[in-house]
Amino acid sequence: MFGFVVADAGALSEEEKERYRAVYCGLCLALRDRYGQLSRACLTYDLTFFVLLCSSLHEPEETQGASHCVMHPAPAAPRAWARSPWTDYAADLSVALAYHKVLDDVVDDGAARARAAAHLLAGAYERARARIPEQCAAIEEAMGLIRTIEREGAEADPDAAAREFGMLLGQLFAHNQGFWAEGMEALGYALGRFIYLMDAAVDFADDAASGSYNPFVILGATPETMRTTLALAAADTAEAYERLPLVQDAHLVDAILYSGVWAQFNRTYTP
Repeated sequence: MFGFVVADAGALSEEEKERYRAVYCGLCLALRDRYGQLSRACLTYDLTFFVLLCSSLHEPEETQGASHCVMHPAPAAPRAWARSPWTDYAADLSVALAYHKVLDDVVDDGAARARAAAHLLAGAYERARARIPEQCAAIEEAMGLIRTIEREGAEADPDAAAREFGMLLGQLFAHNQGFWAEGMEALGYALGRFIYLMDAAVDFADDAASGSYNPFVILGATPETMRTTLALAAADTAEAYERLPLVQDAHLVDAILYSGVWAQFNRTYTP
């Protein structure tokens, strides 16, 4: 994922901000415990959203506490954290998605930094593949299909790669969701398609300059037409989200899906 699924901090109460940080810190600890200290570089707010969403939907028992953090060393106070069974799955996905993101960066430009990151994450990815083999196989297949679509450039359906990423995220969201599997798959699909398109919109200028694949560049889109396309994709995401009976953390999740996801677009295109 691309770092777009973040909360609008201005819409949150202090209590909600503390809750958000606690779930984020819980995911960080899960990464450390399952994959070692270096894996904490895979930490994102995107998968924090997923933990919040699953916790709200299933209301599992949580483990809570407070710990000192290597990223916020003494004399900082211990930081509160919260973990649930969904936190471990999100940690596994964090590693798997981060590994394939750096592999994609290697394919795009072969940068030494991306190659080094791929080397460092390779062992962690093998452990993730042992824990979630079906999900890792789905990621490998989808990323291969997306690269094929991107190589086709203007010959490809401009929405094909976004749909492919949406189908992938739908599969990952639906895992072990029981009665809510269909609803979570629909939400994952819509959100994944939105994320891919948002990434293309934010990277428009860089991709136009470098010649990298970007559906909006191929279509000659303007900021206004990109905003319209993204608004329609966001509406599809909201429609799927609103079918889920969320109570716990619902306002916090609202602040992610209804406003936070637009933060990077607004920074890029607001004069």
